[in-house]
Amino acid sequence: MALFVTTLLISCSREKMDKDIKADITTKAEKEISFAGVNYTVLNGEVNLTGICSSQKAKDKVKSTVKKIAGVSAVNNAITIGPVVINSDPLLKQSVDSVLKKYSQATAQLNNNNVILTGQVAKEEGHKIVEALQKLPVNSIDNRLTVF
Repeated sequence: MALFVTTLLISCSREKMDKDIKADITTKAEKEISFAGVNYTVLNGEVNLTGICSSQKAKDKVKSTVKKIAGVSAVNNAITIGPVVINSDPLLKQSVDSVLKKYSQATAQLNNNNVILTGQVAKEEGHKIVEALQKLPVNSIDNRLTVF
């Protein structure tokens, strides 16, 4: 029984730390143009970076920024180099990222104000995310979240 309680506490603590890491990345991404084409998820302190950066320098900047965040144990950098298409509404991207900052394994792609959600969330979290995004000026929400 004590082992179960300890495991549960560690799991809850790790989940909170992952959410804190994602929130910290989101805050930094709002201020750094290198993050414009980048998506990120966090699981057990490991940050997964995907998307596009305009140069190797921008890619390196994103990775180094993330590595400095407290609690990050590893950074898996799958960012590619290429042209970054800034969404027609960068404030909408920031708003969407702000909604998702509490959900360490969820991410979104925007295309002409259409949101594509991917990643994993608890069942009750999926509904909260969609409800929050529906309050934003989006055309549609394609919910591809996996529920656990």
